[in-house]
Amino acid sequence: MEKDNTMANNLIDTLETKGEITITDGVKELFIEAVDDKEGYSYVSNTNEEFGNSREAVEWAIKKVKSTFLT
Repeated sequence: MEKDNTMANNLIDTLETKGEITITDGVKELFIEAVDDKEGYSYVSNTNEEFGNSREAVEWAIKKVKSTFLT
């Protein structure tokens, strides 16, 4: 669990700093980018999921990776 929290925090920091993250297994790719809209920043994935904050986006990405990439 601590490893997941550390990974999530690192991904959140990267997303907020660089404005994007990419997770890949060499075949499949998951991408999230920050979008500056009228109300501040929101986050959008390459699967068209939208998120209100970076933590929500990263938590979704981790769940998606665990369910999609590892099966």
